[in-house]
Amino acid sequence: MNYFHQLEGLLERSYAPYSGFNVAAIVVTKTGDIYKGVNVESAAYPTTICAERNALHTAVTEGVQIGDISEVHILARNATKILVKAYPCGACRQVIAEQAENDAQIYSYTSASEIEQHSISELLPFAFLGQAL
Repeated sequence: MNYFHQLEGLLERSYAPYSGFNVAAIVVTKTGDIYKGVNVESAAYPTTICAERNALHTAVTEGVQIGDISEVHILARNATKILVKAYPCGACRQVIAEQAENDAQIYSYTSASEIEQHSISELLPFAFLGQAL
């Protein structure tokens, strides 16, 4: 399913006064449930949260279990308000891999028709997963 229009509306809720880089994410479970997130910046940069982890944490809060995540959809806009292709950062890749048991598809949008798809295992080879602990 194409989530571009939902992401576009969600992007307006992003709070990025320092970087000007707005990100919206939608996490989809294997049963089709969706969870939304946006990036929220803070003047104390380490406390900033990415859109992908925001959506994933919401999913977990709502009861989504390890292995239930099947897709993550991402839309980003730079400081000049141009839509740009964005991929999850390293921290987000780790959380996605772990929550999806390394089996999720990542969709990066630049428009309703320009979408790039990658597996999380492609974006994070040799992921550090929970069973290794």
